[in-house]
Amino acid sequence: QFNEVKPLVQRKMRPVDKGESPYNTIKKYQDALPYLGEKIGYYCSYCEFPIKHVPEVEHVVSKSKGGDITDWKNLLLGCKYCNARKSANTTPENDDDFLWPDVNNTAIAYLYENGYPKVNEQLLMELDPTGELKEKATNTYELVKLGNVPDLSKGDKDRRLIERNTAYYKAKESLDGWLHMKDAPDSYREDLKKQIIMTALGDGFYSVWMTVFANEPQILLALIDGFVGTNKNCYDEEGNVKKNISV
Repeated sequence: QFNEVKPLVQRKMRPVDKGESPYNTIKKYQDALPYLGEKIGYYCSYCEFPIKHVPEVEHVVSKSKGGDITDWKNLLLGCKYCNARKSANTTPENDDDFLWPDVNNTAIAYLYENGYPKVNEQLLMELDPTGELKEKATNTYELVKLGNVPDLSKGDKDRRLIERNTAYYKAKESLDGWLHMKDAPDSYREDLKKQIIMTALGDGFYSVWMTVFANEPQILLALIDGFVGTNKNCYDEEGNVKKNISV
């Protein structure tokens, strides 16, 4: 069922801009949840899954390994699937061994083939022939098991794959509708554009929508604006991802 995705290169992991800390102090890390939701939206910072139930404040450096518990710089949002797999595997000593969506332009680090995310090795090697970038991207990929295919026979209830695929087909249908409106009056196209963005915001998986509409700058720019907290420094004036790892 994923063969239709094969021609597409879908950039994965939305780069985000959290901005400066919106609080001076908080008593517990869970208190950061509404601030994170306001700044970057209720989507997993790693897989882009829409977090509609029980969003989890995620520590970049694991709190049990010495990571600051309430420091804004150490907090992201995670879905239960990424958060459980990441577990307590990051430390103050190894946090620079990974790519992080609030620090790096993670949009260029991953792609999809046949519907499954993988490390964008060729581009990363072009950017850094030493292989350090590729290694960091691979470490992040393995940290949250970004390409996990759930084994239902073993009770793996990971829904990232099926929900991502659902978002792809909705995006594809939306693109078909958009292309059919090419010659329609601007007012109709504006209404359709708003509907597309509303659907994307509801379904999540920002990178899937960005890829399906890769040749439609109007929609790309609307998606970048619509998904709150997307780091605009990672994109050019037509909504294309810049080929640099820094944000």
